[in-house]
Amino acid sequence: MKFSLSFRRRSSVVWLLLAVVAQAAEDAAKEAPISLPTFTVTDSRELPPPESWRHAQIPNFEILSNASDRETQRLLRDFQQFNQAIGVVWPALIGRSPTPTTLILCGRGGKFDAFVPVKADGGPQVGLASLFLRNAERSTIIVDLQTRELGLAGLEAAGGVENNGFIEVDSYKQLYREYVHSLLSRNTPRMAAWLEEGLAQLLMSMKFSPTLIEFAKLEDPNTVSISQANAAVLNAAGAAAGEEGVLIAAAAEDRDFNAALTRSRLMSFQELFAVPHDSPTARNPIGSRWAKQATAFVHMCLYQTGKRHQKGFVTYITRSAREPATEALFKECFGSSYNDMLLELRGYLDFTSYTSLGWSAKKGEGFPDPAPLALREATESEVGRIKGEALLLAEKPEAARTALIAPYARGERDPRLLAALGLYERAAGRDDRAAKFLEAATMAKVVRPLAYVDLARLRFDAAKNQPGGAEGKFSSVQTQGIIAPLLVARAQPPMMNELYELMAETYVRSADLAKPEILDVLVEGVQLYPRRLGLVYQTAVLCFYGGAVDNAALLIEHGLRYAPSGAPQARFVALRDNLPPGAAEAAKAKAKAAAPAKS
Repeated sequence: MKFSLSFRRRSSVVWLLLAVVAQAAEDAAKEAPISLPTFTVTDSRELPPPESWRHAQIPNFEILSNASDRETQRLLRDFQQFNQAIGVVWPALIGRSPTPTTLILCGRGGKFDAFVPVKADGGPQVGLASLFLRNAERSTIIVDLQTRELGLAGLEAAGGVENNGFIEVDSYKQLYREYVHSLLSRNTPRMAAWLEEGLAQLLMSMKFSPTLIEFAKLEDPNTVSISQANAAVLNAAGAAAGEEGVLIAAAAEDRDFNAALTRSRLMSFQELFAVPHDSPTARNPIGSRWAKQATAFVHMCLYQTGKRHQKGFVTYITRSAREPATEALFKECFGSSYNDMLLELRGYLDFTSYTSLGWSAKKGEGFPDPAPLALREATESEVGRIKGEALLLAEKPEAARTALIAPYARGERDPRLLAALGLYERAAGRDDRAAKFLEAATMAKVVRPLAYVDLARLRFDAAKNQPGGAEGKFSSVQTQGIIAPLLVARAQPPMMNELYELMAETYVRSADLAKPEILDVLVEGVQLYPRRLGLVYQTAVLCFYGGAVDNAALLIEHGLRYAPSGAPQARFVALRDNLPPGAAEAAKAKAKAAAPAKS
């Protein structure tokens, strides 16, 4: 949608409005000092002793580590180079709107296990040494640096060399995998789990250095790990010397799909495609047949010599994002049934003919060195907040509560901790306590958009229960008190559709007309979230009553195009019928002219 010049974003005016409203709200808050809630500790076990963790920050990441400084610095230096390599291989993936992410590196003391969700157990044949946990607002990546090997049932021999029932864990690759998942999860609509996993496995296996990148290149399936080769040599030497006894065996490697699936039964495509993101199967990639087969299918479709499936693959993932992913759709796109494609995939595993990609830097060029990592001792507040919010994402509310309240009970009052406590209390339905924490955090100018949105929602609910204006409308003071934190939230990442929707709903209920500057912000919200039809409708109503008839007509036309039939369509029709003569026709003509031509 394209709107008239007067309704494009006028940044300086909006920022001025934000400053004025925020200052008014701050002045009002100063008149009413905030008394923070207390937590009553009835059991000494509720307050665990403080833990020693190290803290650091890199772009888009806040880091908590209890590994050694040397190990942490080495890992994060490598990780930042990996991120630079992704910027070359897939630049658009890096350029997506950042979601605040915490990175927890568990190097000793068995700390990783506390974060593993109860429903993450995938059985004895697979394992995990990393986690990616998320909600709409933020995410966390947790990596087990302590575990070097995992014991798995049913590990097969590789290259004729037996293993000892354990598989090696590459912590670096597990971090890369979770990071790629965090980037891909921002896609709307989200990719299918098998597709995300296949792409993540390909990217995590990328070879890179400051001057060279190799992508989609597979290992020789006949090779074995150094430790397994050494074990084979020792066994052979012992046999030649006539020694008898138990043979030496080493841990298996987590191999590329062309080696890992050589002797394995392949899953049907129905099974492969049916796995959801948060299932134990998707969360346990180490030793996983599902993860390897997903990677094999993606690799075959994208990089097989001749690229005979590439066009069908792109068509399939595009259409399956908006249509049911049925076998009929699969056959339309690929020209093959599930069973026929499974036979072809088996052939690809037996004879993998493909083209890999490579980049090399010119002499004197290459990736710049990452900035030195500034590690320091984490405060109790940082430890409690980061761990507590990660435990909430892992669906462990009791452990999260303990982690969050421990630093607060010891006197910590960091604004980010107060915001986390406010959001925790809000989620638990304790709105009075939540409001006090959120008021304190936002007065301290915390960077946490959801804290401002939830505070605005609490004020909205209070105004709704007791409106201060005529005819049950919100008064100017109530409206201003709701809008002020929303404007602050708008200036902080990530963007949130909730703030625009709440702003629109507030003005629909307000005695005040929305000023042009506010309508600018609402139109911005529609442009960011064009399928949020409730926002589209309310913005159209506010534009209509605010005198912006042309923009109201465009919004109505957009709503009529995308709203389902019945009541959702009817409300846009009713609003259109109130437009001045010719406005609806002009909007339709403008929308038609702006639409891309059909090929």
